[in-house]
Formats: sequence, structure tokens, C-alpha cells
Amino acid sequence: MFKFRGFCLFMAIVLAGPSLAHEFWMEAKDYTVEEGRPVEVELRVGQNFGGSEYPFLKQRFKSFKVNAGGKTRGYKGTAGDKPAYKDKEPAAGLQVLAYHSTPDTLKFTKSKPDLLATYLKAEGLDFVLKQHRADGLPEVDISEIYSRNAKALVQVGPYQGGADRAMGMPFELVVQGSPYDGDTSVTIKLLWQGKAMPNYPINVFTKKGGTKQTRVQTDGNGLATVRFAKGTRVLLNSVRIKRLPKGSKHFYESWWASTSFGW
Repeated sequence: MFKFRGFCLFMAIVLAGPSLAHEFWMEAKDYTVEEGRPVEVELRVGQNFGGSEYPFLKQRFKSFKVNAGGKTRGYKGTAGDKPAYKDKEPAAGLQVLAYHSTPDTLKFTKSKPDLLATYLKAEGLDFVLKQHRADGLPEVDISEIYSRNAKALVQVGPYQGGADRAMGMPFELVVQGSPYDGDTSVTIKLLWQGKAMPNYPINVFTKKGGTKQTRVQTDGNGLATVRFAKGTRVLLNSVRIKRLPKGSKHFYESWWASTSFGW
């Protein structure tokens, strides 16, 4: 019975692609946690920093890691867990969680002829759409393979130093320092295969009561500044997409990077 229930949950996630909802992120129940209190982080899929929670399922990710107390370890959860991440006795300091999903497929069909254009524009990838159309390429009856590179930053106890770090995912957003150092802005570095990605868009979602979306662009060094008010939850999202060689099973491959933090 449990195996069947797990399979149903697995299929529900497979079928819930970005045609129904874009962003995938990790969201902490509390981003700043008192020492001695547990850290709990959810996996979420949705739009505008709101959406559905999904359980821990090992077959859905390539790696699920946490850096805490100066050490990085793989996270071993239990199938079906909600929230997906739980640490009952977290080490003091900054916890950096990183989730690298297995690939999924998105199909652009005639039933939703505007899906490709809508999706690319929403992610600030108008230049990809412009080139696609300039090359006279189809916008339906094609598919894309995509994977998620999600992070969450949680502060346990008072801030006493510590910084975000690259966690080895293909496409990754890295806060320079910590969002919990008392400042109301952070500098973000966008990395592709460990190297800075210049002049590239990052969507910024802030949640304090309602949700607001803005966009920043990295500079020539792959850096961008994000400002926020105290008491705000922040979600950063960026998508890298490339056209695959002619004759490939899929037309595009994409990587979706996200990082969340807040108070």
C-alpha cells in the first residue's frame, strides 16, 4: 500500500510541470530559528511565491545536500515526508540547503500555442524567443527537458558570521556573504558550471503580506544587488536555456536556479 501511495505522489509531481506552474523552490517554515528549535523546509511549486507543497521522494532528485557547521552532507529523508527537510537538532549558524532535481519534460502543444512565448517572457528570456522566431522555428509540437537547482538559506541562532556558498549544482545563485548580517540588501552571484554568468536576468519575488515581483540583471562579473525590507521573504529565480542539436529528442534544455531566504 505504501509503495502504491508513493508511486501516486511521484506521478502527481511528474504531471505538474511549468505549464501549470513555473517556479520550484525550497521554503523554510521559519528562516531564522532559535537555537534548540528544529529547522523545517518545504519543497514548493507554484507562481509568485505561492503554490503547492511536495513531499520528499528520493527518485525526484540527483542530490539533496545541506551545509551546516562548516560541513556538507547528503540529506536522507523518509519517502512521503512533508515538510521534505527536517533537522530536529540543527547546528548553530547558517544552513545552506541545495536540491538538484532529476530532469522532467515540458511539451509545447497546439492546445496552448502561446506557452513557449509566455514562459520565455516571464523569465526575462525575450532574447531567446526573438532568436527562435528569427530562425523560423516552431513554437508547438516541440519539447524541453529541464531540471531544478534550488537552495534555501536558514539562520540558526544569532548571526555570528557565515556565508552562502556554491553547492556544486549546474546553475546556481550564491549570496555573497549572508542575508542575515543585518543589511537590507544582498549581492548575488549567478554561476553556470561554477563560472560567473554576466548580463543575465534574475526574477526577484518578495513576500510581505502580498507578493511583489521585480527583476535585476547581473553585471559583467555575474553580480547583481537585491534590496528588501525587514520582515520580508525573498525568492530569487533564474532560468538558463539552450537549444539542443538538430535531431535531439528535445528541442531545448533548461536549468532553473532558485534561492530563498527571509525573516
